[in-house]
Amino acid sequence: MLEKPRLTNNLVFSFLMSSPGSEEAAKSFINAALEDVGRPLTKSVLILNPFSLTPFLSGKVSVLDVKAQDVDGRYFNVEMQTTNKKGFNNRILYYGSKLYSEQLAEGDDYSLLNPVVSIVVARFAMFPELPGMHNVFTLSSEKNPQIVFSNQLQIHTIELIKEQLPSADKVNSKLYSWIDFFNNGHEKSEVDMSELLEDPGLALAVKKYRELCRDPKLRELALIQEKAERDRRAELSYAQEEGLAQGMAKGVLVGLKKAIVRRFTKRFPEADVSEVQQTLEPITDEDRLNDILDLVFDCATESEFIAQVKQVQ
Repeated sequence: MLEKPRLTNNLVFSFLMSSPGSEEAAKSFINAALEDVGRPLTKSVLILNPFSLTPFLSGKVSVLDVKAQDVDGRYFNVEMQTTNKKGFNNRILYYGSKLYSEQLAEGDDYSLLNPVVSIVVARFAMFPELPGMHNVFTLSSEKNPQIVFSNQLQIHTIELIKEQLPSADKVNSKLYSWIDFFNNGHEKSEVDMSELLEDPGLALAVKKYRELCRDPKLRELALIQEKAERDRRAELSYAQEEGLAQGMAKGVLVGLKKAIVRRFTKRFPEADVSEVQQTLEPITDEDRLNDILDLVFDCATESEFIAQVKQVQ
């Protein structure tokens, strides 16, 4: 049996939500999240950034979001995230605010601004202190959270990992079906999948997933991306082990630099690592080194990587 990529894979998620004909799947998922917290549903959505293979063919493993607008003018920014990277929460806030501010041209009236709803699907616990799988954040008063400053910006977080926690607050059946699909769809049999087909939008997502798995190029690119992410986690684990062996502060820096070099030589086996080692030598900031480790996955050539490393410094 052919290996199937996970539904939490960036390429898979983007394909399901934004490839041609996916509007009903995107609308179904958005409405499942909105209905779970009593927000007005959307009648239809227009995908603003249709699926493209370009970033995947170039070897970049970046977080990709799906942008959509509904008939009432609301904007939606939907994305999947598998690892809790530094600054991720700020990134969500930045892109939601950017989608809000870019609606107006110079001289336009502020009353023309439409709400922006960000929906983040995470395969890790973003807020372990909150028991719910689905949480909503808005601008409200510290003294009385019931007093809302504005509903124009909403951030929904859906933490897939909490599905397994007995203490997790339950979500409605429609959203839970999507959570089940994202978590377990790659392992489900055809019979199991048929249980998800009651909702037309989710049924379309299942159809899209089967289509992707039958396409050799799409399937292979998705699996390559998964391997790159596994390699990244392995390198980070290696760096932490090096740190423990040599004393955390200095040891983690040494471990991260070794991890970067190891990953660089795997990705570019014919390249000379000496310039990379020299460039890394003076860096003493752990966050910068973590950023550089990510760059190995994002750069298509060794020269591009060296140039990017120098910019990070």
